[in-house]
Amino acid sequence: MAIIDAKYRFLLVDFGTNGRVSNSGVFLNTKFYEKLERKTLNIPTAEMLPNSLRILPYVFVADDAFPLRKNLMKPFQQNDLVNRIKKIYNYRTSRAHRIVENTFGILATRFRI
Repeated sequence: MAIIDAKYRFLLVDFGTNGRVSNSGVFLNTKFYEKLERKTLNIPTAEMLPNSLRILPYVFVADDAFPLRKNLMKPFQQNDLVNRIKKIYNYRTSRAHRIVENTFGILATRFRI
């Protein structure tokens, strides 16, 4: 499991779980999850969006294999895309998740693994 920022930088890598375990299982067995639960990660508090009156929290973006949490955004399942707002949300979430996929692609290209 890895956490990657918007600038393609690895912030955390955890490779201590067997590869046969699901993404959700890997997530639940990490120190990251433990610290997230205990609120000891020093995640910034919610802030007002630029040019807006909306105050939003900082969150992590994950694929649909991860559990839905207040601080973990994941896409709606395909059969739940009943309106335009949900489709836009999925599109934007997938764009953010593409950063993660691209980072692993850069890593694989650079080290030929």
